[in-house]
Amino acid sequence: MNKNEIINKLNNSKLIAHRLGYKMTEYPENSSASIEAIFNNKELLDSCSGFELDICFTKDHIPVVIHDKYIDDISNEKGKVKSYTLEDLKKLSFTFRKSNNIKDDFTFKILSLDELLDYFQNKKYLLKEKIIKIETKEMFFLNKKNLEVLASILNNYKSIANNLVHLSYYPTNLIYLKEIQIKNNFQVTKTDLLCDYNLPILISKISKSIDSISLRIKTADMRKLNKKNNFKVNKQVFFDNILMKLSNVISDKTLSYAIGKYKTVGVYVLNNEKEITTFSKLISKEFFDCNWMNITYTTDNPLYIKKLRT
Repeated sequence: MNKNEIINKLNNSKLIAHRLGYKMTEYPENSSASIEAIFNNKELLDSCSGFELDICFTKDHIPVVIHDKYIDDISNEKGKVKSYTLEDLKKLSFTFRKSNNIKDDFTFKILSLDELLDYFQNKKYLLKEKIIKIETKEMFFLNKKNLEVLASILNNYKSIANNLVHLSYYPTNLIYLKEIQIKNNFQVTKTDLLCDYNLPILISKISKSIDSISLRIKTADMRKLNKKNNFKVNKQVFFDNILMKLSNVISDKTLSYAIGKYKTVGVYVLNNEKEITTFSKLISKEFFDCNWMNITYTTDNPLYIKKLRT
């Protein structure tokens, strides 16, 4: 189908702000400055139907808001998040990604998930029904300690419990967190399974713990290797890029399955016209015309996507 037919519907589509919608602002991804800038601007806030963020766990099992398991690309220190305590990380200065080659002296302190959820809860009158998607980045198959901590934290924010969604590539994370919440009589958090390939969709067909799925477009925006990063970080970026190129999950069939089972389906990430073009080549006009209102897109900049015109 023609990409312009998708663009014409995006203004009325649901858009989730990826990594706290940082590209709507002049601030780095997953930073308090970014989310505050959005909540202080009605046009920005109204442009999105929710927020997506990533968490990794510290050495002392505290979830912090950060995309990568390594801190090399966004700080002047090196190593994995789980090698540092929260107190250690709070002493460091974080900034824009080195791999994006942004020259800026703006720095920020890493957010704990507790701090961010407290902000959202205090802004409930502005947040309203917007979704908050929290992505767990590591597989907790053998060690559930971090998921136990996450369950306890989520239970502290009852006024926004219905806004929260647990997002992950790992179905075991989604399943185990629900089991922990049920065992402790906590409110159960909705789940969203991220899929790059068709195999995870099979799991969603047999698991009652999966509440929705989101499917990835082959992205046109590859992360760059950077000599300032260490070997392990570049290795991670290299394989992430391969996986993004090989992603093959989006089709009329998979989208129809998701909508039929869950009433909705997520598509990510939709950041520019190249990615819209890619998406348009994977689905038919007939399917899109009948189902476009059931598709939710995740994007770095919801306002930009809503303002696209043919």
